[in-house]
Amino acid sequence: MAVVRRFLLALVVGLICSVRLGAQAPTGIVSGRVIDAETQQPVADVAVVVEGTRRGAVTGADGSFTIVGVPAGAQTVRVRRIGFAAPVQVVNVVAGSTAAVVFGVSRQAAVLEQVVTTGYGTQRRLAITGSVSTIDADQARTATQTNVTNMIEGRATGVQLTQNSGEPGAGAQILIRGGTSISASNQPLYVVDGVPLSADESAEPGGAGIMGTAPLPRNPMNLINPSDIQSITILKDAAATAIYGARAANGVILIETKKGGVGGPSVEYEVQAGMSSPKKRLALVTGQQYRDFIAAQVALGNILPVAITAQGTENTNWQDELFRTAPTINHNLSFSGGSPATQYRASLNYFNQQGIVINNGLRRYQARVNGTHNAMEGRLRLGLNLTGSHIINDYLPYEENGGFEGGVFINMLNFNPTHPVTVTDPATGVTRFYEIGTGAQSVRNPVALANQVLDKGTSDRTLGNMSGDFDIFQALTARVAIGIDALLAIAISTSREPAPPALSSTDSRSGRIATIPPRRFKRFSPSTPPSLPAASSMS
Repeated sequence: MAVVRRFLLALVVGLICSVRLGAQAPTGIVSGRVIDAETQQPVADVAVVVEGTRRGAVTGADGSFTIVGVPAGAQTVRVRRIGFAAPVQVVNVVAGSTAAVVFGVSRQAAVLEQVVTTGYGTQRRLAITGSVSTIDADQARTATQTNVTNMIEGRATGVQLTQNSGEPGAGAQILIRGGTSISASNQPLYVVDGVPLSADESAEPGGAGIMGTAPLPRNPMNLINPSDIQSITILKDAAATAIYGARAANGVILIETKKGGVGGPSVEYEVQAGMSSPKKRLALVTGQQYRDFIAAQVALGNILPVAITAQGTENTNWQDELFRTAPTINHNLSFSGGSPATQYRASLNYFNQQGIVINNGLRRYQARVNGTHNAMEGRLRLGLNLTGSHIINDYLPYEENGGFEGGVFINMLNFNPTHPVTVTDPATGVTRFYEIGTGAQSVRNPVALANQVLDKGTSDRTLGNMSGDFDIFQALTARVAIGIDALLAIAISTSREPAPPALSSTDSRSGRIATIPPRRFKRFSPSTPPSLPAASSMS
């Protein structure tokens, strides 16, 4: 026990001595000001800290600060404030005296947390518990994009996208959580600036499908200019149904368009151009190779000699006659600007993309305007978004089949390469497409199939909304929003000249080119698209 008492006594004495020695450590004062390096004006609310200690202070309205109890010697002092750089100075503190120092801080942009739009509000990226993918529109515009579908392709995990065809503005099947229905649509819900809109392809004017399968409708999202898109957010889990209801069962694609900012006015003009061509062509025999083949078969006795006289003298490459190097041109003109209370942005777009097959393409004319206004010291906020588009679709009439054994592409492979594309009647001087029969035969001239029918679909669509927000109390905001999605679509199919000669008007398989009355329908509902008339009802 005596040993324990001696140890405790020594410990208490040591602690007392250490406290007295620490209290006697020499200290000084650090005082000074923090000013803006550019304007030389004082900067308030700046944290000033002596590194390695718990000593610090915050600058006042005049930018001054005072830190007491700073240990003597060389000390590192740092200042910090959001929006400014954090300079450091080494200050020599003398015991019992005051060290004066002045900091000049430079303005510096601060990186804030990423905010993601989720339905009616926004959340911090780190706070999101659902499955959400975001796409930066600027990074997605790596080429001349036709629509928002091209911007999504390959840039969001868990989103499967399959285009219906390779023609300009082709429709696409998007699966966000896999197929959820066998008979109903699996397409997601699109929401543009808060306005839900139907992306049902049946609302678009498809081709006529004369005596055969009609060309597939184009993408309804062709109405939006990709250059006007700011960001794309994809809500992939079932939580989206809590916001948009059953329409969000297949997922939701939120599209935010560009808005105006403070400053300006500014004018931007952008032009994009590109070319497209078939990546690969089939290795087919030439006209001479086909004639040599027929002659060899006649020599072997496999076919009759009359087959040689049935061959023509041309050397036609039907792939060259149908395919082309197709140009794409895109013009964008935008105006933006505003004050702290009112911001605006307006844009015009002209887009023209030709297909790699003749008589196939897409043209878009679009105008867009949006604006915001704050009043009553920010308690009242008004917003307007309005988009109008006019789209012209040029369809290939016989995309899959034309009432015969195959359409343009099958006949491109089957038609004899020794025959010409057109022939001229020496008696009348009239040039027409060459056919091996009267037009009732199964094998047809593929160039004639592509040229003899003008198949167009035009759509005029207006999409917009107006909103008003009023802060009744600090924690209570009232909001009123009105949206519109109106569509007028027209499909026109008519014959071109020259028409096939000597066709029977009574033979259902004759391939007679008929003039088809234009089909018209109008839709004024964002949720209930109209049904197109059946192909059998057209004359």
